[in-house]
Amino acid sequence: MPAVLDIRTLVLIYVGISIGQAVVLVYLWSVQRNYPPARDWAIGSLMFAIGLFLFALRNQAPVVLTEIVSNLFLLPGLMLFNFGIVKATDRKPPLYSGLAFCAVAIAVVAWFKLGSPNYPAGVLTQNLVFLTLDLFTAYACLTAKTAKGNHTFRIIGILFVVLSAAVSWRVAGGVFDLTFSFSPTLPRLFWIATSLITFPMITVLLTLHTSQRLQEEIHAQARHDTLTDAYNRRAFIEFADMEWSRSVRHGYPLSILTVDIDHFKNFNDQHGHQTGDVALVQVSKSAQAALRSSDIWCRYGGEEFIALLPNTTMDQAIAVAERLRLSVESTTISSPRGSLSVSVSIGVAERSPNHSSLSEVLAISDAALYKAKATGRNRVIADGGEE
Repeated sequence: MPAVLDIRTLVLIYVGISIGQAVVLVYLWSVQRNYPPARDWAIGSLMFAIGLFLFALRNQAPVVLTEIVSNLFLLPGLMLFNFGIVKATDRKPPLYSGLAFCAVAIAVVAWFKLGSPNYPAGVLTQNLVFLTLDLFTAYACLTAKTAKGNHTFRIIGILFVVLSAAVSWRVAGGVFDLTFSFSPTLPRLFWIATSLITFPMITVLLTLHTSQRLQEEIHAQARHDTLTDAYNRRAFIEFADMEWSRSVRHGYPLSILTVDIDHFKNFNDQHGHQTGDVALVQVSKSAQAALRSSDIWCRYGGEEFIALLPNTTMDQAIAVAERLRLSVESTTISSPRGSLSVSVSIGVAERSPNHSSLSEVLAISDAALYKAKATGRNRVIADGGEE
């Protein structure tokens, strides 16, 4: 079997795999519509598959179609696919510079195919784009510092390094005749074979990454209040159990703030539930702005919120509560009737060695909250009646 037939067969197989890859990534995008990298992978892989299909028609279709039009899909498609991976590593890829780079390369390839035919120069230009994009993506993946999934990106980065090596050898063999005593067609065969292996692996890894991210989103949504985006009661119980155990084991202080919006029922009746929802969101944002990064803010139900303050004494908790109260008091709430404001009452309690469970501390904090409401509202009352 002639070597050229082997290459053509491999290219056709590569086309089939690229189409399959595009189908998988388009489906992935349909599942993760809110994830921009998935869109880039889908569109980029689809363009690349179209370009590769046109390239596979060499010697059977006009040169303009197989050499020029094919690159109009191949190079931008590969760039978009690779930049989608870069974007997933929490980096911002240079999209406009990349498009300009591809446009110049396509113009140069067109010149060496139609204006002044020079096959080695055309091959060199096209593969320099491949090499640049692959090395840039490899660097982004190998140096990725995302919250999770760094191991996945490391593997993807290694695969792009392998692809870069294959492209380099293809250039060395096809342009500079550096085949190192091997067959002249081996560099091209090696590049195609490497692509056949690495791109399906990259697709699998991207699918796993997206699936993991989707699971994390679902888990996060299950722990957050849909209106205010504060943690919900379920999440509060998880955090509280963990912090309670830590406090008991190491003797760290642990305090709780129970926060309630004053006269919220009347506010809803007077201004409507839509404005009431705006008030809940604004109160939550103002409270979180006043809390520390280590504090945990939860919507416990209705207009009641709870702040869990790890490693915090009573005096420190009172200071945090007062800062929170003032933050809410100064907050402006937009409504059809103009700017409105609300206040909050806060009860404070600290865990002591005498408490056997979290519910005891919550009960004390609730009692302090009701005392704050009974004595005029818009104030902080601590366990023992201190203001």
